[in-house]
Amino acid sequence: MNMEERKVKYPFKTILEKYISEILVIFIGISISFFFDEWRENRKDDETVKKHLTVLRTNLVQDTLKLTVMINHGHKLVNSINKLTYFKFDSEIKDSISFHIDNAASYLVFKPNQMAYEEIKQTAHTNLIKNDSLKTSFLSYYTSTIPYCTEWCKIDETHTMTQLIPEMSIYFPVVIDSLNIISSKEKIKALKVKKLRNLLLANTIYKKETINTFVFTKKATINLLKRVDDELRK
Repeated sequence: MNMEERKVKYPFKTILEKYISEILVIFIGISISFFFDEWRENRKDDETVKKHLTVLRTNLVQDTLKLTVMINHGHKLVNSINKLTYFKFDSEIKDSISFHIDNAASYLVFKPNQMAYEEIKQTAHTNLIKNDSLKTSFLSYYTSTIPYCTEWCKIDETHTMTQLIPEMSIYFPVVIDSLNIISSKEKIKALKVKKLRNLLLANTIYKKETINTFVFTKKATINLLKRVDDELRK
């Protein structure tokens, strides 16, 4: 077959259309492959985020319960300190003075469960959270709210351990005196010492502020928990 016959049998336009159609088939095949790969990857990412959020939800529920307990406990400690500093008659605290002293020598502690946060941070999966509002609340909670809360716990602990307890120990045991080594009368007398009373009053302020941070943190925890629940329901 000569050149002229080949051109007649296989015109250029036909050959071009054939090549274009083949290229299109290849392109479509590759595109579909990429599409399914991306779909599978996105689905995998969504499943990963869901697992993280499920653990996060558990952590937040636990923290809500802990904060509720600590808020109630904090009010009891403050009440005991108030009993020791504002009594008018010795008879008001004579029978319960050891109990109130033990409470006054206690400090508030909140240790959040950060398992989900640490796992997300270590695996660099924060960017997998597509909900920007949830992501912002999540990061703000663990990088701002929680540190602020635990910082106030540390302030209360430091004042109680380094200032209040050493001063209290000069006059009486700082735990319930089951042996009654120091009489209630002696303890009541010591509570009227100006320095000790001022330290107790200062400690009340620290504890009240710590309780306020617990209340604030609990609200933030519940808010984040709601956002997590909304995301898991999608």
